[in-house]
Amino acid sequence: MQIKKINVFFESHLAGILFLLFFFSEAYSKYCIVYSDGKSLIPAAIKFLAITFFIIMCIRPYQNLLRIVSLGVVFCVGQLFIDQGFTTNILLSFTKFIFPILLFTYFHIYKQSGRSRQLFFSIFELILIINSVLIIMGFLFDIHLFDSYRGGRFGYNGLIISSSTASYVYTLTLFYLLLKYKSLFFKNWRSFLILFSCILIGTKLLYISILGTLFVFIFYYANLKRIQKQIFFLTLALLGFIFIYLFFFQYGTFNKIREQQGLISSVLSFRDDLLFNTTIPFIQNNWKWPNYLFGGIPDLSLRSQMGFIDVFLFWGILGGILYLYYFCRIYVTFALTKSVLYFLFILVIVVFLAGNFFENASVAIYLLILKERLIDDSTFAQKKTINE
Repeated sequence: MQIKKINVFFESHLAGILFLLFFFSEAYSKYCIVYSDGKSLIPAAIKFLAITFFIIMCIRPYQNLLRIVSLGVVFCVGQLFIDQGFTTNILLSFTKFIFPILLFTYFHIYKQSGRSRQLFFSIFELILIINSVLIIMGFLFDIHLFDSYRGGRFGYNGLIISSSTASYVYTLTLFYLLLKYKSLFFKNWRSFLILFSCILIGTKLLYISILGTLFVFIFYYANLKRIQKQIFFLTLALLGFIFIYLFFFQYGTFNKIREQQGLISSVLSFRDDLLFNTTIPFIQNNWKWPNYLFGGIPDLSLRSQMGFIDVFLFWGILGGILYLYYFCRIYVTFALTKSVLYFLFILVIVVFLAGNFFENASVAIYLLILKERLIDDSTFAQKKTINE
């Protein structure tokens, strides 16, 4: 009887448990990197157990298994035409790619109850508040554990393991808060705390996300007249242009990069160099015709670090389309309102400009939070319509 209660508790609160395990194991790993010069194996072990569990639980109905099998076939065909195609790192990268699909599939089959979902939200909000406080402490007291970067570049991300992960996490958090508070977004202290943290993290992607979130707020959630929205829009656009001018043409690291390497390198943080000097030459010199359809790489250092390009590098043209189709099909199970479409558009821009989105298990759990928030909103809207 006691074991049954434990199983029920585990199933009901799996999302929250996974979130806590992922966050604190990666926080410990970051501590090891900063103070011990070595990455902990604990996060990888937790993710391995999680993916094994999801594979077992998602075998039925069989179309769920078909997704993974078809992606596995695409992966194997592509790697067969590459020398040393089945290295440990590449096999691990394959499991990282399929993890989000398995995660979303599991929670699509085994839906969370309203109570479990609310607890999941509460855990998420508490952890992000704590991490945001740590970001501010890192800024005020120059605590190296909370740095976004090594080497003196400005930025603090708390206990999140990397700057790119922090960009994704806080972008999704901005969307989450706007969906939760809507017209009251700027009347809640959490919003200001997260916005301030986004500024301190110091990545271009988060500044884009802030501007995008403000645009969505003005046009879809703010209780303003049309002329007021237009004035705010023009003001934000002007501030955006001023910010771009100062950021890329007057001050700081990216101005120096622009002067030395050009504007594109500054915007893409040298990812264009990776693309044209590493990724494309590898494709030209090593790919055979099946690779153009199914992808294939022997070494992860060949990636461009731009999300969508790396999907097609790993999976090829047909494989990449199939992967993105499966990803979107299992993720988008909520109502696609205009505001949600704008959120997704902003996210697409962010993913295009940064790497390790689809193959980052930690990002997947935050995507799940946003998905559950959207499902919760859709359910509430449906109930409201029925009652009316």
